[in-house]
Amino acid sequence: MMKVVVVGGVAGGATAASQLRRLEPDCDITIFEKGRDISFANCGLPYHIGGEVAERGQLIAATPETFGKKDVRVHTDHEVIGVHPGGHRLTVKNLETGEVFEESYDRLILSPGGRPRIIPALEGVTAVHVLHTLEDMDRIMKFIDDEDIKEAVVVGSGFIGMEVTENLRMRDIDVTLVHRNENLYGHVEAEMVAPLLQTLEDQGVNLKLNAEISRVEDGCAHLTNNEKIPAPMIIQGIGLTPNTGFLRGSGVRVTDDGLIPVNEYGQTNVDNVYALGDVMETKYLHVPDVAANIKLAWPAHRMAYTIANHIHGAYDIKFEGLLGTNIMRFFDHEIGSIGLEQKDVRGIDHFVIDHQQNFKAGYMEGASKIRIKMYVGHDGTILRAALISKSGVDKRLDTLAAHIRTGGKAQDLINIEVAYSPPFSSPKSFLNMVGYKAVEEMKKRGLY
Repeated sequence: MMKVVVVGGVAGGATAASQLRRLEPDCDITIFEKGRDISFANCGLPYHIGGEVAERGQLIAATPETFGKKDVRVHTDHEVIGVHPGGHRLTVKNLETGEVFEESYDRLILSPGGRPRIIPALEGVTAVHVLHTLEDMDRIMKFIDDEDIKEAVVVGSGFIGMEVTENLRMRDIDVTLVHRNENLYGHVEAEMVAPLLQTLEDQGVNLKLNAEISRVEDGCAHLTNNEKIPAPMIIQGIGLTPNTGFLRGSGVRVTDDGLIPVNEYGQTNVDNVYALGDVMETKYLHVPDVAANIKLAWPAHRMAYTIANHIHGAYDIKFEGLLGTNIMRFFDHEIGSIGLEQKDVRGIDHFVIDHQQNFKAGYMEGASKIRIKMYVGHDGTILRAALISKSGVDKRLDTLAAHIRTGGKAQDLINIEVAYSPPFSSPKSFLNMVGYKAVEEMKKRGLY
């Protein structure tokens, strides 16, 4: 009987185990998860804090008991501290008892995820929190209630920082948002975030750009710009560090950034060892020469399906690569992007289409602008696009994702046929107009 061990749960490891059990009813599957919870809706955590997700239980996708019904053994509070591929063994530590033991495997799936980065000045400060797990969410909500929190400081303006800011305001908690540089929400271009800056002002959020916390004393945070602000509670959202230190000496290749490169089957450089989730380094679908690490749920779920099929022997199922499609709601705005990161686009010859028009017919109540900034390679490859509006961003992003996935170029957008009715779109479709502009630019450059 084949024995499969999965390191880590949540979107990557838990999904891989479930998919494998569906395909391999008789194989032996064990999951080791160093946290308390095995499978939960990580992306939904801020929305329970704000009350939009009413019940905590709605965030729990699976438990050790539900996995047990599928004959999958789950050991929470167990950390894998060593991998020894030569002997097909793992070293595991029971975090509750301190016991250290070894476990064998035939196939190993690595999904250890990452841990939130902590500003050194905030290490050990009781009022400081991160939001990455259900345990973190529980601590935050208890702290708010126990300390009767009326104001808080949020550090970082990525997904977590912006979503936490929104949801704390939904609880009528005053928020100061601190970000280390002048570029709010770095997932999109600086010149596109003016509506978000206005929204922060409208919502009463105190914004501190080009500032970091240097120390916390007597309930106040001292900033590097010499300001001092009340900080009875601080929530950090400044990114993740990959949990791959336990692979040191294993022979499994890890990049300088702590990521694990994998091929189209999720295989690492070591036989019978796979990796997925936040630690996975793969490639972009449309620009395969550029490495991709996208810390979102879709890549984890898709690779989980691929790995399970490969272990099962279905070699026709491959992971084609990523587009990095992402979206965020921030109060009354939607903002998202697709394709390469801004830093990666700079190294490729391209031109830019910057277009805006009403997201629906201008004579309809509530009509307002949707804006796109799209980077186009000289052959028409859509390298990257960022969008912002009060509505309709998801529809355009999803259409672009399907278009690029099937080989569509910028000039082909003129032939995209979308549903039109005044409440939903404009007679001159937004993406068609972007396509016309791309064609004209390519003609000017002798590329069409």
